[in-house]
Amino acid sequence: MMKQTYLQRSSLGQKSKFRQWSTACLSLLMILLNMTTWAQQRTLTGKVTSAEDGSDLPGVSILVVGTSNGTQTAADGTYKINVTSGSKLRFTSVGMISQEIDITSQTTLNVSLQPNSQSLSEVVVVGYGTQRKADVTGATATVTSKDFNAGVLNNPLQAVQGKVSGLVISAPNSDPTNNRPTIRLRGTSSLSANSEPLIVIDGVAGAPLNSVAPEDIQSVDVLKDASAAAIYGSRGANGVIIVTTKKGTAGRTSVEYSGYISMGKEVRRPGFLTPDEFRAKLAERNVTGQDFGASTNWIDQVTQTSWTQNHSVAVSGGAEKFSYRGSLVYLDQPGIVKNSGFNRINARLNLVQKALDDRLEIQLLLSHQTNNKKFVDYGALRSAVRFNPTQPIYNADGTFNQPQGQFEVENPLARLMQLTNEGKERQTLLNAKASYEIVKGLKVGVNASQSTFDYLYGFFIPSYFRGSGNSISRARRETQEVLDRLIESTVNYSNTIDKHNFSVLLGHTYQKVSNEGFGAEHSNFPDAFGYNNLESGNDNADGSTNRRVNSYKSEAILVGLIGRLNYSYNEKYLLTANIRRDGSSRFGANNRWGWFPSVSAGWRLIEEDFIKNSNLFSDLKLRAGYGVTGNQDGIADYAARRLYGSQGSYYTNGGFQTAYFYSQNANPDLKWETSAMTNIGVDFGFMKGRLTGSLEFYYKDTRDLLFNYPVAIGSRYGSQQLVAGTNNVLANVGRVSNKGVELALDFQAISKQDFEWRTTLNLAHNTNKIVSLSNDLFQYNTSNPILYGGFGSGQGGIASPIVLQEGYPIGTFYGPRVTGFNDRGEYIYQDLGGGGTQPAGADRTYLGNAQPKLTLGWQNNFTYKNWDLSIFFRGSLGQKVANGMYIYFANPNRFPGENLLKDAFTTGIGTGVSSAWSDLWLENASFVRLDNFRLGYRIPGLKKILQNAQVYLSGQNIFVITKYRGADPEVRTGDSRSQYGSISDDNRAVNLSPGVDPVSYYPRARTLVAGVSLTF
Repeated sequence: MMKQTYLQRSSLGQKSKFRQWSTACLSLLMILLNMTTWAQQRTLTGKVTSAEDGSDLPGVSILVVGTSNGTQTAADGTYKINVTSGSKLRFTSVGMISQEIDITSQTTLNVSLQPNSQSLSEVVVVGYGTQRKADVTGATATVTSKDFNAGVLNNPLQAVQGKVSGLVISAPNSDPTNNRPTIRLRGTSSLSANSEPLIVIDGVAGAPLNSVAPEDIQSVDVLKDASAAAIYGSRGANGVIIVTTKKGTAGRTSVEYSGYISMGKEVRRPGFLTPDEFRAKLAERNVTGQDFGASTNWIDQVTQTSWTQNHSVAVSGGAEKFSYRGSLVYLDQPGIVKNSGFNRINARLNLVQKALDDRLEIQLLLSHQTNNKKFVDYGALRSAVRFNPTQPIYNADGTFNQPQGQFEVENPLARLMQLTNEGKERQTLLNAKASYEIVKGLKVGVNASQSTFDYLYGFFIPSYFRGSGNSISRARRETQEVLDRLIESTVNYSNTIDKHNFSVLLGHTYQKVSNEGFGAEHSNFPDAFGYNNLESGNDNADGSTNRRVNSYKSEAILVGLIGRLNYSYNEKYLLTANIRRDGSSRFGANNRWGWFPSVSAGWRLIEEDFIKNSNLFSDLKLRAGYGVTGNQDGIADYAARRLYGSQGSYYTNGGFQTAYFYSQNANPDLKWETSAMTNIGVDFGFMKGRLTGSLEFYYKDTRDLLFNYPVAIGSRYGSQQLVAGTNNVLANVGRVSNKGVELALDFQAISKQDFEWRTTLNLAHNTNKIVSLSNDLFQYNTSNPILYGGFGSGQGGIASPIVLQEGYPIGTFYGPRVTGFNDRGEYIYQDLGGGGTQPAGADRTYLGNAQPKLTLGWQNNFTYKNWDLSIFFRGSLGQKVANGMYIYFANPNRFPGENLLKDAFTTGIGTGVSSAWSDLWLENASFVRLDNFRLGYRIPGLKKILQNAQVYLSGQNIFVITKYRGADPEVRTGDSRSQYGSISDDNRAVNLSPGVDPVSYYPRARTLVAGVSLTF
């Protein structure tokens, strides 16, 4: 028993010791493991360079695979990251082939990345997808953010102004509130509809352009020809501009700040008489009573130095399956004219989540923008050049000097300071996308978005405002709300079988846009009330009223079915076919649906042995395409329907009642404009890729032009009886052609370790012609042509200079030719059948046109160590401009009631001779402008604090070379809003009146910018 007890105790003791030893050994093992793990965790440093030329690669994303641990390379390509042995690092960069490298025991790892022909820099964003640049068969162009214009950009497309051949973006003055430029891609092809390209932002067609700040844009892709744009059907006739915004990348959180301040000052002031010169002319002409003793430069009084500031903060990052980027941008831009200006706040959030082995991708994008605008009074600018420079600004009691009895010639500073004219815009865009790869190569997707636009406008004139004979207070309020909803679904299948590669896209799109608004106006109420108390107004003493109320609402629906086939054989022979069927509620019941097909092909000659083995070419591809597109933008939602409206009043039952009658004729046959375009192009590369470029030839034929045609009241249009009360009908009448050639060159002139020089050049020539203005029902009367293009308020009955005529371009100038003056100072006109000092209609002829013969953009980028310099010239050659300022202010008979140009007294115009339109006022407006320069310095030695730090100086509109005598040769081609910022849109003014320089003008500024860019 005792032995057994001893044995039991002995066994228990052994077990206890074993447990103790086991515990000790296990603890030691854990310590050793922890020490080993601790030993494996270390800091890895290195440098990432380009395998092509050895240059440093900044901004390369470095991620420990399977974790959220990551970083980015600094400006000199160096990096530092904590790693453990056995982990794997992924190196990714835009334009380079990604690498994954296993980590062993090294503490230094230098990596060289190879250029990737399939990277984003070599990818073209096309409608509803992307394509390798090598596989593209249409005419396209891409501008990435590194090539954007620098400086004050209050409209995103100013960033690519002059960068794309055939794309003309014209912002002809520095009015910050009128920041919507005129955009033309391969000419004007419409009379009454919109002639601007369709804007697509992150896949949302028709998204508001100003909903994105330039700082948030990654790239801008331009689809020029119909074979590329046909996928957008009835909205692709003017080309397509696709904006892609920046997204986050996997790796550590990155914080970016960029900001600048700028100084803007008026340049190229017209040569009006100074106060002393005005007095000298008074004495020379023995004029008394017009010298008021002051010396006032009225243009100086209404202009100012504009100090603009812009601040942008962006936070981005993510893990292996998730990325994010959020940004906030603030711009405050006072006008160079006093009491005018613009400020904007943009907020944007972009989230991307992948799941299910990367087969599912969800993207959410939210943006909001608020714009505040103080509109300039163009009447004050007109008064600033007309008003007597010897008039004082203020009276002795400090009030504004307000001379009486002169229509539209009043104290310009008083006009600016007394008038309230402002608006507020809010834009919100919510966009959600999802794509799922069901099996390899088969992917389904959905894209849904909702955009809202709200506009609130206020206008107030006090009773003491003396503009245009005003004597009572007036105010107006307007509101507008636009709701745009879009949903699209797509199915995409791609596969490669042997040497055959193909992809098929099918899809459906539905878009509904509603537009509604309200306006009210009243007058004759206390000045202190402003525009927020319209109900306080009073009727006039005679019982009449100035009350005005209006409201409206409309809706438009667009439904589309899309299809596309991409095919390539052995990466040599390429084929792309698109088709779209659209239905639009805007058009007549007989023509609401249409087909829009296209086909294009390419031959990559560089892959042929007889080219590949040559040392001459690094790239060579031939392309040809044909497509049909439509244009439905820019016309009213109910343009095809018969509308009713109030038509005065009638007396019945002892009182007056409002009368209602037809206000618009119906046209059940109304349909979209149709453009057919043929494009032939070649892409080429020489000198091992140092010199690349493309050459394009195109012909565009646009038929069924939308035009508001004059008709006889009571006549018939087809089966429709045209009703009394209106004498026009919107119909498909006429045909316009555009043909041209484009050249784009990119040359890496020098590429050394410390110095680089890259130069790009783009040239474009376009010929426009009105082929026909008639159809089977309407015949255009060529002997009594339609004229357009007045010179603005105060033109004094001067004839319109633009003619709409078959066989001539849009923007053709028409009128008499002046051969000299007789001894009485009267015009002597060229006798073409009328004769005399007053030309008959037969004496008018075609004088030239406003279409340029050549547009160009020339960019030079230099890099030396940490310095970079870019210089950009933009030009337009061969166009004419009707100088409205000279036709009005170069007539000496307006003196001394108004100030005049110095040239007015040398024109030869005699006493009592009125101004009249003729070729005397038509000028060559060719110009070459140093549009943009930027000098930057990247600050070294800050990588412990900052990933990147750069300071820069830039300038805009540095100088212009031109013979034009007006304020600026780049004149506005119509205006998308009325003078006072209220809601209006007249595409005819924009399309049909190019090259008419109005009497009043907003000066163009020269801008100097100092900025900084930081990445934490």
